[in-house]
Amino acid sequence: SFSVDRGETLAIVGESGSGKSVTVQTIMRLIPMPPGEIKNGEILFEGEDLVKASIERMRELRGGKIGMIFQDPMTSLNPTIKVGKQIMEGILIHKNVTKEEAKQQAIEMLRKVGIPKPEERFHQYPHEFSGGQRQRIGVARAVAIKPKLIIADEPVSALDLSVQAQVLNYMKEIQKQFGLSYLFISHDLGVVKHMCDHISIMYRGRFVETGEKADIYNNPQHIYTKRLI
Repeated sequence: SFSVDRGETLAIVGESGSGKSVTVQTIMRLIPMPPGEIKNGEILFEGEDLVKASIERMRELRGGKIGMIFQDPMTSLNPTIKVGKQIMEGILIHKNVTKEEAKQQAIEMLRKVGIPKPEERFHQYPHEFSGGQRQRIGVARAVAIKPKLIIADEPVSALDLSVQAQVLNYMKEIQKQFGLSYLFISHDLGVVKHMCDHISIMYRGRFVETGEKADIYNNPQHIYTKRLI
């Protein structure tokens, strides 16, 4: 079990294959069922059990209340649709704005995550961007609607260090501004130290240690945590 408080960031940290992405995809009900199955338990978001939510209800929540930044922007961005329209889509669905207002908001989001000449690049397709730029577009799409919770699955793993810092600082800035909560998935303890309030260490599908950031780094209890650090 774990929880994310309003305005705070919980990191789930573990090596590849430990179950981090499966955990967050289950929260978003993105695991195909069958063959996937939720055997038991609850996924509570503001008191509502997402395990029992209908597909229609999950569509309302996804993007509007719970955003997600995916690990691989090439599979989460539609290659046949211009990136500006992909950011606009969520804004138009979940916010009461005109198309022109949504367009200007999408351009501003591209600017904030460091895409040069955003007015021009708004009209380009995903393959016309570098891998790092596509990842920044994924961040822009998730935060554009200002959801209450953002699940970030390795959001900066594809970025150079200088760009990582830029994107992470922007994520922290909007968190402070809008009171967002983050569920932050990573294997990079340097990134986690910069971003998170609490950390849960995952090993082979289970949490082996959970605590405040300072306690995990300064006084790790589990042998696996010590090895990661």
